Amino acid sequence: MLVLNRADLESLGLTWAEIIDVLEDAFSQKARGLVQNPPKPKVVSREDAFIHAMPAYLGGSDRLGIKWVGGYEQNHAKGLPYIYGTVIMNDADTGRPIALLDGGWITEMRTPGVSGVTMRHVPGDPKHLALVGCGVQGRRHLEVALEVHPGLTHVTAYDYVDGLAQQLLDNAGDRVTNVAESPTEAVAGADLVVTTITVPLDPKLDCANTDPNALLLPVDYDDAMAQAAFDDAVVYCVDDLGQYGSVAGSLYFFGLPKPVTHLAAVVAGEYDVPVTGRRMFLNMGIAMDDIALGSLVLDRATAAGVGRYIEFP
Repeated sequence: MLVLNRADLESLGLTWAEIIDVLEDAFSQKARGLVQNPPKPKVVSREDAFIHAMPAYLGGSDRLGIKWVGGYEQNHAKGLPYIYGTVIMNDADTGRPIALLDGGWITEMRTPGVSGVTMRHVPGDPKHLALVGCGVQGRRHLEVALEVHPGLTHVTAYDYVDGLAQQLLDNAGDRVTNVAESPTEAVAGADLVVTTITVPLDPKLDCANTDPNALLLPVDYDDAMAQAAFDDAVVYCVDDLGQYGSVAGSLYFFGLPKPVTHLAAVVAGEYDVPVTGRRMFLNMGIAMDDIALGSLVLDRATAAGVGRYIEFP
């Protein structure tokens, strides 16, 4: 079994275009009914923490695997990553485990990669990006936004941790940047809004002060955006209706409207996203994303001779 740690995965030098492409293909497979992606079960070992088991099979590319991933808010105070995880890739013909990957890196990259897929398929040419939350996901989403929309001219950021927003903005190139004093100030006038917080806002953002045709990307479920933002959107799309339905009204998304479509339908051209009005796309993160990216890195690492093999089983 091939073992690939973070250093191995980073050494492959994958571009955002490559990552977005492979995730886009996975959603195309999903639209054709070729993906098995059951809702992820959750267990909790500590307060303000979660661990998910996330299996998936991509029939179009014949790839199989599972991610076991946890998010622990308490880790910040310990100087540890918020996310830890592992991805096991299996041979689809025999079920034999063939690779063990750093699931933290996979999560870190596939999450903004899916946002990149969304940005590709939502009409518009945004100029003002707002980021609420400037940790790992905030920084990665800045990279993806600049990849998909290089014409962005303004970037505004907010984080409750002093100095973090400016650190993120230092990577915005020659664009006009601003460190906001509050989340509400951060999204004012923005036509591309990404929220990546881990502690719920109070009060939450109604997004009424954003550009009227903004794309809203709450990567943090509904921790940052208020129900009014969802209610007022001209379209509310999620990445997987089954996953959404398994938790809506019981664990998350209390009182939110029913999604009108899912991302695979948008990617496949089965749903035309409105050109005007605020568009809400909530991508929860599904196992299919992890296995699609895991397949890409496994192929690349095997070809490059990266990683090390262990005897298992």
